[in-house]
Amino acid sequence: MKTSSKINSAQLFFIIFQTQVGVGVLSLPSSLYAGAGTDGWITLLITGFAIQLIIFILYMLSNRFPSLTLFEYAPKIIGKYVAFVVSLLYTLFAISTAVIVLELFETTIKTWILFRTPMFVIFLLLTVSGTYLAIGRIKVMGRFYQFVSVLIIPLIIMAAYTLKDADIRYILPIGQNGLETILKATQQGIVSMLGFEIVLFIYPYVQSKGKAALKSLTLANVAVTLLYSFLTFTTYVFFSPAQLEMIPEPLVYMLKGVSFVVVDRVDLLFLSIWIVSVMTSYVSYLYIAGRGIQHLTKRKKTTGPILTAAFIALFFSMFSHDRYTVEMISSYHAKASYFFALGFPLLLLLISFLFKKKEESQ
Repeated sequence: MKTSSKINSAQLFFIIFQTQVGVGVLSLPSSLYAGAGTDGWITLLITGFAIQLIIFILYMLSNRFPSLTLFEYAPKIIGKYVAFVVSLLYTLFAISTAVIVLELFETTIKTWILFRTPMFVIFLLLTVSGTYLAIGRIKVMGRFYQFVSVLIIPLIIMAAYTLKDADIRYILPIGQNGLETILKATQQGIVSMLGFEIVLFIYPYVQSKGKAALKSLTLANVAVTLLYSFLTFTTYVFFSPAQLEMIPEPLVYMLKGVSFVVVDRVDLLFLSIWIVSVMTSYVSYLYIAGRGIQHLTKRKKTTGPILTAAFIALFFSMFSHDRYTVEMISSYHAKASYFFALGFPLLLLLISFLFKKKEESQ
């Protein structure tokens, strides 16, 4: 593998960061409130710790096969026939994730910005731009993710500005819902912060492996955890508990009432930045799906497989779904994500340790 096609530690950080920060950030405060009340921001801090443990498992597995992706080393651990089924399942999971991202993207855009724009046009906007980026080299993705991450800064500033109208009494007393309730709500946090599992498919392209890679993975997780916790905290001290029960996307509602001399609709500026984060998540899963199709069909290039994955995702997202249906599909997808992000990698790691399977070049 050519060095020019690899990504450095900073690009690895931003790929993980941008894949984790996605479509779920708008509804996360509301879903966490339903599970843990105003202690939802504490849940996110605990979730970050839990995800760090999962990241360490994924890192240990990837580091045993440093020049191979999961699609390539799975046959060495569990045999080619079982590995074929597993690779197929991972590919379908990535495509289904892309479909859900498209669905949630379309629902949000039609609700807040493009009220009368046809559904197909909105889907096509994300599909075309995302596919164009996904068919490029992983290094191009890394550079783009690194470039657009600067947009997170104004997002944080906009959210922080609302703290002037905050009322800390809304979240007092801290821990009022009990530790058990707070811990149970971590499942919503883990699902919203998915994306770290992409390391299973990009680790071979990292220049500095080992501890340097683990450091980038850890820093990315810490950054996402702090960002999500901060955004959730700002909504909890801005809205009263009674208001949070009725507002599905509190972040947008919170910024809707904010305006500056130059910018009148801050919520639209926020959504514009959010769209970029949605696209990066979509691109990452499209890339995984494309690599999966490439492996299953034994193609040499990824362009055709990625285009195929994009077409499949676009086709299934075109079926008319209301918000309730999308949320129901997302709940089933969330349950399956535990298997793909933790269950199967942990099983592979245990088998590789038990039977002492690792890359021969090590």
